[in-house]
Amino acid sequence: MALLFSVLLLLHFELHLAVGAETLSCPALAGVPGSPGHNGLPGRDGRDGPAGSKGDKGDPGLSVQGPPGKIGPAGPKGEKGDLCPPGIPGENSLIQSEINSLKAKVSVMEKATSFSTFRRVGQKYYVTDGTTGQFEQAVKFCNDGGGKVVLPKSEEENQALAKILSSFSSAAFIRATDTKEEGKFVDDEGNPLIFTKWGSGQPDDYRGSQDCTIVHNSGIWDDNSCNNNFLMMCEIQDR
Repeated sequence: MALLFSVLLLLHFELHLAVGAETLSCPALAGVPGSPGHNGLPGRDGRDGPAGSKGDKGDPGLSVQGPPGKIGPAGPKGEKGDLCPPGIPGENSLIQSEINSLKAKVSVMEKATSFSTFRRVGQKYYVTDGTTGQFEQAVKFCNDGGGKVVLPKSEEENQALAKILSSFSSAAFIRATDTKEEGKFVDDEGNPLIFTKWGSGQPDDYRGSQDCTIVHNSGIWDDNSCNNNFLMMCEIQDR
């Protein structure tokens, strides 16, 4: 600003000299420049210019999720809802049922194979350890093993039992007695027998003391004393 003022002053001085030179008849010597003047006051602020054109759209920013806020206070306890109706057993129930069935089969097999001799016949196993005893001992022996004294209920079962007995020298007890009513043989639950294989003239209650039943390796039945010792043969139901 000081430099501009000096230039203007110098131009004014030269202009004055030029005008004066026209009125003088003789040239004059150039004067000595004076000292620079003081700076002037600052000018007024200029007005704001017009707004520029709209710039290009910038690139989208990064979608970064901020940190979670503080957990607010728990709300009031809602009303108790209605009870839902019982559901229909689903696939898990069916699978569990199959697992339980397999476990039961395994349990039966474990019982049967715990005896030295066992054979599957239909839905049961015929088992024995080859030991002999009285009828009540046979009942306990079989109960302890998870079964009952054998009682064939068909010709097929009777023949399978006879085949097992062919390996032993003794007949076996059958779960049939007439201790409650002479001449009327029933099973351990008091039910009439649905199958029999009595030999000729049997049962005859010889000497009035034959209230139990035995089966020979031929498959023929005979009544005999419950106090005699015979093979203790058991049956274990598979189902």
